Amino acid sequence: MADATAKSPTFSVIMPVYNHAGYLVAAAESVLAQTRDDWELCIVDDGSTDGSGRVADELAARDGRISAVHQPNAGPAAARNAALARTSAPWLTYIDSDDIWLPDALAGYGEFIAAHPDAQFIYGYRHRLNADGTVTELPGEFQQRPTGPAELFARMYLSHICVCYRRELIDRAGGYDERLRTCEDYELYLRLSLLTPLTPLGKPTGMRRRHAANISRQSGHSRLLQAKILQRFIDRQGGRDVVGADVVRRRLAKLYYAAGRQYFKARCFAQGRRAIDQAHQHRRTVRSTAVAALARLLAPFGRTDDTPLPDLD
Repeated sequence: MADATAKSPTFSVIMPVYNHAGYLVAAAESVLAQTRDDWELCIVDDGSTDGSGRVADELAARDGRISAVHQPNAGPAAARNAALARTSAPWLTYIDSDDIWLPDALAGYGEFIAAHPDAQFIYGYRHRLNADGTVTELPGEFQQRPTGPAELFARMYLSHICVCYRRELIDRAGGYDERLRTCEDYELYLRLSLLTPLTPLGKPTGMRRRHAANISRQSGHSRLLQAKILQRFIDRQGGRDVVGADVVRRRLAKLYYAAGRQYFKARCFAQGRRAIDQAHQHRRTVRSTAVAALARLLAPFGRTDDTPLPDLD
């Protein structure tokens, strides 16, 4: 077992887990395999029913730098907030319980911090770990220059396993919005982007595992939720001052149209039509008009997705 008292950690590593017992050990071992050892890992079992909590306890018993926290299921935002409250290192990093870090992820962050002492938010990029064990290497986005709220509003290009930022940023912005069960990372990064430039690391830091149970798969509901988060950012969180009106129109039109298409594919025709009607408040195309008309005709024969959107007011 490593001596947790040997040095104060530079990096807090936050890992929520919900029913990922089959992946958790590999994820934690990718942290244990880091070429830097000045880290603490907090695993929060978010009410798992598959033995993930027991696995987390076993990992904590192996190494003093690892702690395990257990809570009733409340979602990844609440789990990350719980870990933030129980850790103390000045730099925050994240890894989901089904993903893998590359061995030099923390070393890369540390070298960048030493060379750029004014940096507050650093991001790299990730590759994809396929179900058959092969790796698909992906190009990094926005790795040539710092970015900010305008780029992030237009596209979500950040991933938990690829970001590292000063704890004081989240202290200033507030933690994760616990009303969100998905898109909680996007919502937080938008707020953080108002406080500091987002600085590219220029290298990959991990691998995002692809499997059947990935929570981040898109649906009509998730697209509508993204649009709601973005609209709140513009209307109430200061986004209108830093994101151009054309960018806002294009992004919201695209999201609402994508939501309509997803609902259409799920045979939720009435919801699809309503989503596309919202897209038309920002931009109308021949294709979107045709899809809306077809959804209107098919609405009597469709189903309804009863998943509620959270109240963000």
